[in-house]
Amino acid sequence: MAALCLADADDAALEAIGVRRVDLREMDWAPWAAAAENVSPLLAAQDDEGQPHANDLLELDFPAGEVLKRCSEAVAPFCDPSQLELYDAFSLHYDSRQTDTTFNQHRDPSFVTINVCLRSENVVGSRVEFFGAWDGDGSGQRLRAEQRAGFALVHRGRHLHQTTPLVKGIRSQ
Repeated sequence: MAALCLADADDAALEAIGVRRVDLREMDWAPWAAAAENVSPLLAAQDDEGQPHANDLLELDFPAGEVLKRCSEAVAPFCDPSQLELYDAFSLHYDSRQTDTTFNQHRDPSFVTINVCLRSENVVGSRVEFFGAWDGDGSGQRLRAEQRAGFALVHRGRHLHQTTPLVKGIRSQ
């Protein structure tokens, strides 16, 4: 029987399964939130109306080095932060006009994922759900994390997770 997910987990519960929240509000996320809303010219031809779209933040000079530096303490339990190399940096934009605002269960193709919430306004839904322990088969405790603007969720890429449907509002990451 699947575990029910009724409320957002607190940071201590998330940390117990290897998910850490990092406060990045000192950084200016407005330019990146705006960039996330616009489809890059490279993706415009493949973008389906009504679907969340992704932009390559490396094209836009995203401050990835500064993000890695500020998240190093959260990364340290997983690996030596000085050994990290940037694999990918992209944005996703969700709003309630889109027809599909979920991101089905998956594992990221990275050792560590740093998911920065660039913008979150009047959001209902659109939570990140984590399934069990990072190294498990997805069974066990299921925890839901709210994406807060200016905060990052740091977790192992192999941790099974998904994004729940956005019911209302706007969120960019």
